Amino acid sequence: MKRHIGVRIAKDQKTNKIALGPEMKEYFDKLSMGKNHIDYIKEFLITKKNYQIVEEAMTKAKTDSLPPDIEDNCQYCNDSSDDENDKKCSRYYAQMDITYLLSANEYIRIVLSNKHVYDNKKLLLLLTQKFFKCFHFIKGHGLMYFDLDAMIRETLNIGFLSVSQIFSKSDTLKNLSEINITLNNIEEETIQNKVLEKEDYYYLDLQKEFFINKQRFYKEKLFIENQESSKKKSKAKTDIKQSIPKYVLYYYYLQLSGDFPYFENHPGGKINGIKDVIKNDQIATTPKYFQIKYNKIAHYKSNRIAKNQESNIDYVANNMLNDYPIAKEIALSELQQAQSKYR
Repeated sequence: MKRHIGVRIAKDQKTNKIALGPEMKEYFDKLSMGKNHIDYIKEFLITKKNYQIVEEAMTKAKTDSLPPDIEDNCQYCNDSSDDENDKKCSRYYAQMDITYLLSANEYIRIVLSNKHVYDNKKLLLLLTQKFFKCFHFIKGHGLMYFDLDAMIRETLNIGFLSVSQIFSKSDTLKNLSEINITLNNIEEETIQNKVLEKEDYYYLDLQKEFFINKQRFYKEKLFIENQESSKKKSKAKTDIKQSIPKYVLYYYYLQLSGDFPYFENHPGGKINGIKDVIKNDQIATTPKYFQIKYNKIAHYKSNRIAKNQESNIDYVANNMLNDYPIAKEIALSELQQAQSKYR
């Protein structure tokens, strides 16, 4: 069943203005926490110009909806009475103003209960503009009504956009956690509606569908992220292993050229000499692994100038040994040997 907000004042009921005393005014200010519906709507519309545009449009729409002969039959307009309460249009404006007040308060309640919408000022402005489009005027009758269902659907749509923007800036696992909590809350509310035989006024099925889609998306995103992370870790390990032979060749050639002492000559012994090199150069390996690679290359020339070492010797000679001409010359010589050996 469609839900509308609208007020009609009985035709024979006269409207009167009542001035509020200071105490009553203070009481109503406390009820609204110092802000009334106009204050909130102005806040939501951001600028004075935006508020002026919608206020003028609403005033025109109200005036255009009045009965066509209202001015002809009005005592006040025809100077037959000085009492403003005799204005024929008062009842019509009053019923439309009350409708606006009730609708605005309901809209404000919806916005304030959806913090993610309230905090997104750009989307809140868009939603507030749509709020005014949910008013409908019955021309010739001075009546207007507010389509509450349309407003809730618009709020849901803006809410979904806002949530999507928040998710796009958050961690995947955090998003999944929030989605699970929200889906659980929707399920609980759905069950409660069934138990109490309450109508679903907030389109819980649509909300559930939205969050299930988001859940599926972020589960797949998490899977892809984990796969990419595993590949990066695997590649990093491969890169580290591939870099060790370069460091081994680098220090081997420095030792041959006399630019760096042999590990065996270290005061603490060979293994401590290797440990110092690993620590100083922050090489991601163990002393034992480095020593195995070093022995393999230093003690066996066939391993050093093997086909699989060509690129390593080339890199060491032309990138790592530029400040050591003798060591570089030795490396380039062995590079030639490695290249000619397999051609």
